[in-house]
Amino acid sequence: MPHAHDPAVADLVEVPLPGGRLTAAQLQVLAELAHEHAGGTLVLTAGGLGMRGDRTELTARLTGHGFDLPGEHRHRLLVSPLSGRIGGHVDVWETLAGVQDRLDGTVPDREIVVGIDDGTGDIAALAPEVGALALPDGRWALLLDGTDSGVRLPPGDVVEALVAAAQRPRRAGVAATLAALGLEPSEPAAPHPPAPARPVGWLDQPDGAVTLGGGLPGAVLPARMAEFLAAVDRPLVVTPWPVLLLCDLDEWAAEQVVRVLAPMGLIFDADSPALR
Repeated sequence: MPHAHDPAVADLVEVPLPGGRLTAAQLQVLAELAHEHAGGTLVLTAGGLGMRGDRTELTARLTGHGFDLPGEHRHRLLVSPLSGRIGGHVDVWETLAGVQDRLDGTVPDREIVVGIDDGTGDIAALAPEVGALALPDGRWALLLDGTDSGVRLPPGDVVEALVAAAQRPRRAGVAATLAALGLEPSEPAAPHPPAPARPVGWLDQPDGAVTLGGGLPGAVLPARMAEFLAAVDRPLVVTPWPVLLLCDLDEWAAEQVVRVLAPMGLIFDADSPALR
């Protein structure tokens, strides 16, 4: 599920970031490579970063720095980007790690989007081919082809169900998939919760820290801006939208980031016309 707003995604060399997680050190390396081999520009994809340039050269450089690049097809793993920090019924990162570990080394016959939604409705709204939506009662709703399948899963079963569903054959319908998994709907399909607004701006975490959500017009991240973000040395998350999260900041640091990066083009106003 490349961003709908990404022009000519096919010509990107994409670095997949399961769940969009990115360390400052990784971003610094990518910024340097973008300066050297991609015209000084990075491009946000759905939970990843890409560069345009000589594919052979970029692939060699990226793999040389330890980035695991996909083949023609892969499982694209998307999660609620604020999970564990703001909102949601559960912290989905452990579930993501379990799914990633089980799918590592498998090669699908097409790109398959696997979404893990912490209950906020942000990922469910993207209609992933395979997904799970955390419910208030602690169970998970299994999503297939972007809709609620009616199957309810206890927390201990969600990873196995997602992994099995992510390996279903092309064009397998919901009923056939459930039959193959040995699952049956236990409740009528429910509508997804309303999708929240994109996480742009100053976002207060319950622990007193701050997450900054910076919007990037056209999903373009200049390498120079990426270097400034890396220098802050805090956790980063590339969201499924053209928004980058800089997390776990104290208020003073957050104010400095806004003061420096807003004039460089990072948008902290969710209502900015540039993000429409």
